[in-house]
Amino acid sequence: MDIEKVMENVRKILPPRPAVKFTVVNEKPGLFDSKIGGTPYFPKNMEYPRGKKNEFKDQPLSLLAQLNFEKLPHIPDFPTKGILQFFIAGDDLYGMASECIGEPLAAQDNFRIIYHENIIKDETQLLSADEIPQYNGDDDVYMPFTGEYKLIAHEPDTINATANDFRFEEVFLKCYNELADEPVESLWDLDDKTSDAIHDNTFPDAVIGGYPIFTQEDPRSADSLGDCDTLLFELDSVENREKGIDIMWGDSGTGTFMIPLENLRKLDFSRVVYNYDCY
Repeated sequence: MDIEKVMENVRKILPPRPAVKFTVVNEKPGLFDSKIGGTPYFPKNMEYPRGKKNEFKDQPLSLLAQLNFEKLPHIPDFPTKGILQFFIAGDDLYGMASECIGEPLAAQDNFRIIYHENIIKDETQLLSADEIPQYNGDDDVYMPFTGEYKLIAHEPDTINATANDFRFEEVFLKCYNELADEPVESLWDLDDKTSDAIHDNTFPDAVIGGYPIFTQEDPRSADSLGDCDTLLFELDSVENREKGIDIMWGDSGTGTFMIPLENLRKLDFSRVVYNYDCY
């Protein structure tokens, strides 16, 4: 079996997607920088995001990540300006829905996506670090990291679909069985060499665009959340003690945000699936 020929046919149906990959660096970011954690860019005249459930009901959410598109390389369909932010609750699921499946994953109860289309440059109109609301409940706060990190963007690249994407298995089996002497019914039926070839174990620190790489499995399906077909942002666990970097989603997991392509094009971030999983 020529697995590369199979993958060539797969890529005709699920073509590589443009992406911008990021490296996390242990540098203090500025207020307007793309970053993980730290003080968010936030106008004083806006309502600060707060949780809606459990111990985080009415409590302020924390900045997970911030992307300044005015300073990022452009890829199709993504903003060319403005700041996009990802806020999460510091509970034991990092703000993900406790149901862990289906539509609750798209309900922005204990996470929030905020897009500032026009950036205010006058810092006197923005909340300072001391003015950012803080959690004052009785429970501990859990985040995938402590402190803050700067995100360094690389030049646009492409990412191929892998077995982690919910659309992959059906497409791969079709292309594989067209060339195979012995058809298979599931990815589990493949030999180890072929299975290794379709699982991408390399992943950037963070990425926008491309295809997601989940630690467990894709929470989307053709019947549920399948409209959220575009990877908005994904942050991996990044641990480098020599460089002072420690981002850990549970047991070496990932945090993933997905959005319908048409919504992204309209800069409508009201429907976003947020999934966290780990080993």
